[in-house]
This record gives sequence, structure tokens and C-alpha cells, in this order.
Amino acid sequence: MKNTAGKSFVLGAAILGFAGVICKVIGVLFRVWANNIIGTAGMAYYEVVFPFYSWLLILSSSGIPIAISKMVSERVALGDYAGGRRVFKKSLLVLSVIGVITTAALFFGAEFFTTRVIGLPASDAVIFRALSPALFFVSVLCAYRGYLQGLQLMTGTGVSQIAEQVFKCIFGLSLAAYFMKTTQNPLNGACGALLGITISEAAALGIMLLFQWRHRRDCMPDGASRIPKDNGAVVGTMLKIAVPITLGASILPIASIIDVSMIYSIMRGVEIEPAYVALSTYVRSIINLPASVTTALAMSLVPAISAARAKGDDGVVQSASRMGVKLSLVIGLPCAIGLFVLGEPIVRMLFRNVADETLLIVADIFKVASFSVIFISIVQTATGALQGIGKQRIPVYCLLIGALAKVLVNLFLLPVESVNIVAASWSNIACYGIAGLLDVAFLIKYTKMKLPLWQVFFKPLIASLVMGAFVYFAYDVLYAMRPGTLVTLVCVVLGVGVYFAMAYVLKMFSQEELRYLPFLRKRRKPEA
Repeated sequence: MKNTAGKSFVLGAAILGFAGVICKVIGVLFRVWANNIIGTAGMAYYEVVFPFYSWLLILSSSGIPIAISKMVSERVALGDYAGGRRVFKKSLLVLSVIGVITTAALFFGAEFFTTRVIGLPASDAVIFRALSPALFFVSVLCAYRGYLQGLQLMTGTGVSQIAEQVFKCIFGLSLAAYFMKTTQNPLNGACGALLGITISEAAALGIMLLFQWRHRRDCMPDGASRIPKDNGAVVGTMLKIAVPITLGASILPIASIIDVSMIYSIMRGVEIEPAYVALSTYVRSIINLPASVTTALAMSLVPAISAARAKGDDGVVQSASRMGVKLSLVIGLPCAIGLFVLGEPIVRMLFRNVADETLLIVADIFKVASFSVIFISIVQTATGALQGIGKQRIPVYCLLIGALAKVLVNLFLLPVESVNIVAASWSNIACYGIAGLLDVAFLIKYTKMKLPLWQVFFKPLIASLVMGAFVYFAYDVLYAMRPGTLVTLVCVVLGVGVYFAMAYVLKMFSQEELRYLPFLRKRRKPEA
């Protein structure tokens, strides 16, 4: 891996990963505070909207931004800055139209989604309408994010993401509290929280516009186009890249909609609301924290690998792909083991008002759901690498196979009273496990990269297991001495320290790999 290529993708991933972790932490805190304001009933309304919102959001937030990033990075690699600007302008128009269509679909289709798909009363459709305008703002925002990522300017995306979460907390919680105080209705409280998300997306778009204006020389570099002007070809190429990615990204939101429908129609033996909130609010919000880092890896891999591929540098393509897969395991494995050991105490620490019976459900779910982190991490990074080498359809097929497995597992396990809501976590493991293994197999096939299992898999696994065992016994000892939530925080810090110590002992990264890791490459001398 060449130094510049390694820097670009790892440093870009570090910027987006740092912003992503902050956003996820704020997102978890938002759910903590929202739960305290609108209660379990309100959070059930809040959570039920998101599979539909995410499904429509996929049309603008998945394929086209990646296509923009890929096309811009390829043009910039060849010095065609004007061509990159042309891609951005056309994509902005396309995404604006998509934003209008998806907003209208969620607003006017609210009653259909509420009554026909979920089976709730028609009066509950207001929760869909409160969130619908956010789809337009996110669509426009995605055009700017894709363009900046193609230019390897990740700071703009990171700043807008953090601003989005901060404004969500300010407006969402304020409106939720106001509506709960004035109406005492959890449905209205949920609407206030969802309306705050719409306002936050509009604010994030404003922040992005300000960022691009202040950095206009970097965002709009001079240079004549080397490619004849053909707007139809630009849009056609964009759609050729974006459509397979969008179809693939649509699979899981659709599967999540099926999840919601199946849980509400099949599950027996427990109350629906506490179980569904335990899964969506308490477990998934924490499970998704590590995904923010691996999502950043995937977003950074696409332009870096695309640029290397445009230059014909197969060595960089192979090493960047291998580094992406390795980092996904270095991140995913310890997070999975850590959440298996401390998942329920973390929920107890963050969500102070959780009922004891709900905590029992949370504990059961975490024992299974934690392991999905490993496969989610692999899927995200391997998908980014495959998209970077122009194999956009492969992840679609892999994820479709995984989604079918997810539905089958739900069908078999949801009706079983001893399993119930935990079936959703087993189905997630089946889905991402199958898709992740297939993605990696195809990535090896098309890049010809070598993937030494000892370096890539077993070293992170050993370090993670040692860390998990240490934290397990440390928690028991410390909690016996002084019960309280502070013990959980101390054990998390100790776990991180043990994992880093094991990474050093096992020499998890080679000298060459360390040169591409931010803050570490300056401390290591290059190999002769």
C-alpha cells in the first residue's frame, strides 16, 4: 500500500469514524432522554416509524452518494475537476427530485403504512407525517456529502453529522417535552421528537452549505474538463452505479419492515410494547455504536479504491481492501465480546427508568444480538471495497440471500414463546453472517488479495477473548465491593485498556500497517 493511498482512506475513515461515534453517542443519549420524557408507549410509536423512513431514505442516501463519491474521485484522480463539479450539479438535481417524491410518499402514504402494514389505528398516521419532510432535506444533504467525500474532504460530512445530532436533541426533546406537558399523550410526545428530527436535518443542510461556501476553493477547484460535456452520460453512469447499490441497501429496511409486521402479528407470550422497545431502543441503539466506525471505513474505502483502480494500481486496491477487512474485525470482535459481557449493565447505566422485567428481556436479547456486530462490520467494509472496484451488484445478491435467511429464521422462531423477540437477533446474525462471508469470498476473488487468518482474524479474536474474560471477572469483583453504575463505566475503560495491551503484545499490526494509522504512523520507523 502506498503511503498517500493509505493515508487518504484511513485518515478519511478516522475523521468520519470519530464523527460517527460522537453522533451515535448523542443518538443513544437522545433515546435515553426521549424515553424518560415520552415513556415506553411513546418510544413504541417513535421506533415503529423508522423502518419505513429508512426504506424511503435509502433511495437518496445510499446508492447515489456512493456513485457521486466514486465518479468524482475517479475524475479528480485524473485532474478532471470540472468533470467532478458537473457530476455534483447533476446529482443535486436528481436527489432534489427524489427528496420531493419520497417526502410525498411518506406523507400521503402514512395512513396506508399505519393501518394496512402495521395494523395500528388510522389516527396514529400523524407520526409518519411529522417525519416526512426530513426526507427532502436529507436527500439534498447527501448530494453535498457525496461530492465532498469524492474530493477526500471528510470534515464537512463529519461536521454536518454532529450538527444534525445536536439539533435533534435540542428541538426533538424540547418539542417532545412540550407536547407531553400540554397533552399528556405519548403519541403527541413521539410526534414532537420526530418533528425535531425534521428540523435537525434542515439545520444540518444549512451547516453543510455554510461549510462548502467557506471552503469553496477546496470544494470547487479550478480546471478544465478533459471529458466532453454530456449531461445524459453523467446521469446514466451515476444511475448505473447507484441503482444496484440502492437495491441492495433497500433489502434490510424492507426486511426491518417485515420484522415489525411479523413481531406485531406473530409474537405471543409477552407484551409487544416492552419487548419491541427493548429490542429497538435499548439494544439496537447500542449495537449500532460500533457500526458508526465501520460505516466510516466503508465510506472512505469507496473513493480511495476507485481512485487507485482508475490509475491501474492493483497493489493499492488489494492492500486497502485487506486493511478494511482487518480493521472491521479489529473493531467488531472486541465490541461484540464487550457487549456480550456488559450489554445489560450498559443499558441499566444509560436508561435509568427501565423496568426490571424489561431489563430481563434486554439481557436475553444482548446475549445473541452482540455477535451480530462482527458480521455487520464485515458486511459494511467488504461492501465498500466491492463498490470501489466496480462490483456494485455482488453485495446486493449477497444481502438478498441473507435477508431471505432472516425472514425464514423469524418465521420459525418468533412463534416460539421461549424465544419470541430474541428471534429478531438470531435472524440478524443469519442475515449478516451469510452476506458477510459471501462478500469477503467475492472480494478475494476479484481483487486477488491475500487474507492471512492469523493476522486478520485470530489475533483480534484472542485479544477480544482475553479482554472479555478480564472484564467479566472484574465486573463481578467490583460490583460486589460497590454496587452501582459507575462499575460499568470503569469496566468499559479497563476493557479498552486490556484490548490495546493485548494488541501490542500480539503485534496486531505490522510496521507497514502502522504507518497508515493516524497518530501511530509517526511513532514507528518505516521498515527498511
